[in-house]
Amino acid sequence: MNLSLLCKWWWKLEKESGLWQDIFNYKYLKRDTVCSVKHKQTDSPIWADLLKVKDIYLQGRKMIVKNGNKTLAWKDSWLYNEPLCILFPDLFKLCEQQNISVCQLIRGTINVTFCRWLTKELNLMWNKIIADAATVVLDSGHDIVSWKLENSGRFSVKSTYNALTYSDIGLTFKHIWKGKIPPKLKVFL
Repeated sequence: MNLSLLCKWWWKLEKESGLWQDIFNYKYLKRDTVCSVKHKQTDSPIWADLLKVKDIYLQGRKMIVKNGNKTLAWKDSWLYNEPLCILFPDLFKLCEQQNISVCQLIRGTINVTFCRWLTKELNLMWNKIIADAATVVLDSGHDIVSWKLENSGRFSVKSTYNALTYSDIGLTFKHIWKGKIPPKLKVFL
């Protein structure tokens, strides 16, 4: 539950505006996005704790591309349900422009290169990505952060908690919590 609640801070950092969001954006996200920010020695304990749950938050986060400037092509979920770096890890490792934006990829302002020749399989994968990305139409609006674990697209602690505890649900666990045994034994089990 605590991890789900900490993920809500990330959602509020991206979707709402206020004094603490301005401070965090200025101090920690100057040149970075949520996907690319990393831990530094000078980070506050609160920011360090938020960075620990960043990967959990990113699993439920999806970008709706408008102008493509704030969406990272490899690290954000925008084209498929998962980021390209997870779906195509070999291509991602070979790519020399890992922090390219969707706008730069689609418009071709930066030529994407790889550190070695691509095999036939990898080349087919890359061509499929380029073909699918060409179907995305860019406009003048700002990219929108959406939550893919909810039909409404809005973050909820419940959906995050359910996603985190999905593997905990099973017949054995149901019998433990529904069993007529003393509470001490339930907690022990």
